[in-house]
Amino acid sequence: MNLGGTVHVTKKGLFVLFALCLVVFYYFFSNRIGTKEDARINLRRLLAVAIRAAESGGKEVVGHKDNLLIQSKGKTKEGANDSVTNADLRSHCVMVDSLSRPFPDLRVISEESKTVCSESGDYSSAVLDSGLRDEWVDVGDVTVWIDPLDATQEYTEKLYEYVTTMVCVAVKGEPIIGVIHKPFVSKTFWAWKGKGYSFENTLKESGEQLRFIVSRSHSGKVAELVKQKFSDRKFEIISAGGAGYKVLELVNGNADMYLHVTAIKKWDICAGNAILNALGGRMVTMDKNAIGYADPDHVLNENGLIATLKENEALSDKL
Repeated sequence: MNLGGTVHVTKKGLFVLFALCLVVFYYFFSNRIGTKEDARINLRRLLAVAIRAAESGGKEVVGHKDNLLIQSKGKTKEGANDSVTNADLRSHCVMVDSLSRPFPDLRVISEESKTVCSESGDYSSAVLDSGLRDEWVDVGDVTVWIDPLDATQEYTEKLYEYVTTMVCVAVKGEPIIGVIHKPFVSKTFWAWKGKGYSFENTLKESGEQLRFIVSRSHSGKVAELVKQKFSDRKFEIISAGGAGYKVLELVNGNADMYLHVTAIKKWDICAGNAILNALGGRMVTMDKNAIGYADPDHVLNENGLIATLKENEALSDKL
């Protein structure tokens, strides 16, 4: 019995076979390319989204100022009341959603991360008209730190000038993009290391009297340290609320050094750290080590901080 035979392939059959090969080829490589793109993130677009997120959170902060629900999370090490309000929580939800919708694989660390959210943020197309060039990085190298309402205590006291909402982008632990929004004056400040910034006036020269800006909750401790280290200079201690506010005062030439001698959470300082890095300044711990932002589980900076612009780095050396 002869099982052999001849297979005849028609032109139509060859065309169908070729088409199938094209489909398989396209499916395989388009999936590979898509995976590669999904694993990378456009930092210019992320900056635009971060600005929109901070401003969206700020609208919640302003909108709830006359309808506050205040709870206490306990006491800080300085003995101050650690408050949280419905404005903190609503701002957190819209900011996280605004960031996560366009970037679902993004790691976002927030002060109010335990909050269960139902609100939707603003995730329409965000555009930044700044002439900045695209830069792509692996999404696994990126951590985003947000503070949905910095200076909550001052917010409950109606000291609105200290209140900010903040977003910080760190790549491999280094803070490179910082956004600080002042919702009660509708102003947003941002900087991207090596790319650009929104500040008009920076790097003002120090006067004869040194100005140290510090937290309202421990100005006495800082005054003792400053008196010990700068006994040969005239100085002024400026007490203020909010880490974001203090960095902006530093950048705008209203203070020479931001000094904090106790532990502080990283979502409070990451955006300011990024802005100072972009402007040639620095923010370091009291023992002059860089502050890392890669680990989302390590949220406490325990060694205080010294923050200055470039021309005032000699001041931090004395500490």
